[in-house]
Amino acid sequence: MGYSLVRIVIFAIVVFFLIGVFFAWRWWEDKKLSEISYKDYEIRLAIQSENYEKAEKLVQSVAKERSPYTPLALSYMLYIERKGQVGGNDIKLLQEILSSLRDKELVSLYKERLAYAYFSVGNYQKALEVLESVKSDDFNYYSAQILKGLVLEKMGRGDQAKAVYSQVEKLARGTYFGNLASAFLMEER
Repeated sequence: MGYSLVRIVIFAIVVFFLIGVFFAWRWWEDKKLSEISYKDYEIRLAIQSENYEKAEKLVQSVAKERSPYTPLALSYMLYIERKGQVGGNDIKLLQEILSSLRDKELVSLYKERLAYAYFSVGNYQKALEVLESVKSDDFNYYSAQILKGLVLEKMGRGDQAKAVYSQVEKLARGTYFGNLASAFLMEER
């Protein structure tokens, strides 16, 4: 009888200890996220006051944390590089953002942004490879297909570009992207 009572007491102590560790971990995690959210606020203030160097340092500190705020902070970096002329590499930054995203729709959006970055620097093959990974059930499928058509045109593959535009025109009839595809098909490209 005494032996089983000791086992029950030890078991209860272990359970309470594990529950305490769980709540301590949650408290620490919430504290870290609160600190990071304040840094996000500071980044926005720095950008609004055009203090891009301070904003860049804050973005780098948030990105090191690898939290749910990381993709947002890295997106700020794209803005900072354009506005503040801090310099950098959109492709590398977009790849880093993509690697930290968990949301399927955001992944699809940033794949299209990465493809456009490759397109902008003339790396058409890489842009095409990235665009191939945007699936027909992704929300930005039609805009990615329009970009794919533009990439194919730049690669000298006009017939394939027309086929892509025709597909978008057919599937997205009456929408902005369907109309855009129709316009591209009417042009002598």
